[in-house]
Amino acid sequence: MTENPTTKVCPLCAETINVAAKLCPHCRSLQKKWVFHSPHVTAAIFAAVMFGGLFGMLALYGKAFGPKEQFADYRDEIHVVNSQYSQRISGSNVWNTVVGTLTNYSTVGWKDVGVEAQFFDRTGTLIDAITVNADDYRGVTILPHGETAFKIERLASHPASDYQTNKITVRWAKDIHAMFP
Repeated sequence: MTENPTTKVCPLCAETINVAAKLCPHCRSLQKKWVFHSPHVTAAIFAAVMFGGLFGMLALYGKAFGPKEQFADYRDEIHVVNSQYSQRISGSNVWNTVVGTLTNYSTVGWKDVGVEAQFFDRTGTLIDAITVNADDYRGVTILPHGETAFKIERLASHPASDYQTNKITVRWAKDIHAMFP
């Protein structure tokens, strides 16, 4: 069939329609080629959004549940470079404070690094410790081959004169790239 100037053929259903029609009366498709509401354009946008969403979800899944480094394998590569111990009195309470610097010699970054301080009396007996609950602790982050400072503090459980020496240890850390422990 030949077209005259008052009719045209719908590209979707091949029916003859009025040339001024914006919507085909047979298949209900829009007649402009690049209109946002066109089924073709809508389908292409929907496919792109779904593909992007799927890609994002896969990336998130990989980060959340993918392989994580175990701190136990790298424990000896994080060193306490220096530390200073001090006591302060607040009212009738004695507070033990330890500040220091950690160095990470590994190629893995660590977050929520848990530092523990153990305190000893004159005879070398352990009398107190500052340990943070790992589940509640959001602390120090240390990058690969990096250095960072820390501070831990707790109310003393013994008189100030009982504290003679201390030992600082890194007890735990989480892989910096892991979303969940």
